Amino acid sequence: MKKKRRRLSGSGVVFLVFSVGLLVFFCTFGLQMIREFSEGKKPYQSVVSLDGPEWGEDLTEELKRIPGLSSLTPAVEIPVRLRVETYTMDAAFIGVELEELEKRVSRSREVPLGNTPVLLFGEGSLAAMTDQNGHAASEEKQKELLERYGERNWEYCLAGDGEEAESWKPCLVAAVLSSPADGIYMAYSQAEMLAGKKETDRFLLTVLGKGNYERALGLFQESSF
Repeated sequence: MKKKRRRLSGSGVVFLVFSVGLLVFFCTFGLQMIREFSEGKKPYQSVVSLDGPEWGEDLTEELKRIPGLSSLTPAVEIPVRLRVETYTMDAAFIGVELEELEKRVSRSREVPLGNTPVLLFGEGSLAAMTDQNGHAASEEKQKELLERYGERNWEYCLAGDGEEAESWKPCLVAAVLSSPADGIYMAYSQAEMLAGKKETDRFLLTVLGKGNYERALGLFQESSF
């Protein structure tokens, strides 16, 4: 004997549609809340200067009033000229505490720290490379240099030293970063020795949350990654 299928009444259909709609609403709302919460906890960074704004006498207390402030650690920027094969470019080595740098490494190798600068290249850091005729390095060439960075002889000279043969010195590349994609980074201790100074007016600013980060940048002389 066949069982009769029970049909939903009009009110049952309405209730079912309402329940499904409510479920979709809460799922969407929940995902949005999770996204906003995650965004609020996401760290953002810039290298900033304390020379721009007029800070009060108690800098520590003023910094405490920045919402989401995570850390403010010393940084050093060293203007250089970088050379590899027949390509050169004007650049800057950015010295930071590497443990503080929010980074994603796409490839790396072990390189011991010594007197030779050890660098971390952002994936987009070679965009200004030009050949001996002044022609920009193609995207394919930049990609090749980054993929085979350990097989290339990298050299640098400090800005203002000219390009005489004795001014060029070797440097090593330890990693390529997918984030931050721009910039060339090195350990703060090495940068400090290379720069030949102990004091710095540059700092690595880390703030949690995009809104907090954008507001914090308004208090500094901006120099974003």
